[in-house]
Amino acid sequence: MGNKLLDFFDKADKVGGLPAKIRLAVLSKSSSSNAKSMEDSIENIRNMQNSFDIVSKEFEKKEGNSLSKATTKDTINSLRKYISAFSDMFLFQAEDHNLKTSAQQITVKIAESINVNRASIWLYNEDKSGVVCLNLYQQDKKTHSEGAILSKVDFPNYFKILETNRTLAADDAHTHFGTAEFSEVYLKPNGITSMLDVPIFAKGEMVGLICHEHTGPKREWNSDEENFAHLMSSILGNILKHRT
Repeated sequence: MGNKLLDFFDKADKVGGLPAKIRLAVLSKSSSSNAKSMEDSIENIRNMQNSFDIVSKEFEKKEGNSLSKATTKDTINSLRKYISAFSDMFLFQAEDHNLKTSAQQITVKIAESINVNRASIWLYNEDKSGVVCLNLYQQDKKTHSEGAILSKVDFPNYFKILETNRTLAADDAHTHFGTAEFSEVYLKPNGITSMLDVPIFAKGEMVGLICHEHTGPKREWNSDEENFAHLMSSILGNILKHRT
């Protein structure tokens, strides 16, 4: 099986220990345990090699810059949360959960992993004129809600970006081209300052989106967070493909 793929995790360990191994898992979208069962195909090896090359370069720079222990610890903790979320999502694929129940569990996992106050899943309505909230989890209140509707007519720039890009990362959601439309009617009332949204695809077409909403001081989204969001949307798309 994936002996060659697993070798890359050993190489990463030599390059930067646990942080490098976790970073490799995030970039390759596969944990070391998953690599064991994967086929050593040309495509899988190429993907793992490309991911390892990035990790190798990043950790060479980190050694030269002498990152503080606190920074390294924060990075490790964040990446560990991502790996945990990936593992849980794979379980959701294998188990026969009710879609509504799954959505509640997934939004909690997303909010906790990427550390946002609000995480939500939205699916297109029948005529694709807008999206309906399947579940929105608010972490500070530990509450779930559903049923809100976002119309394409009301937020054209937002939908245009999501339908043509892998992610929409708005550090300042009030001024970003894709999210400024929400400023008065949604962002300000809910105290949202930054947004990271990703489309969900199933059977080759966009079926909805995942929304990460940060409250408090503006937040600059990094590449790990964007990769995490994109991967979670891919896994969720696969779940929806079999349950809708």
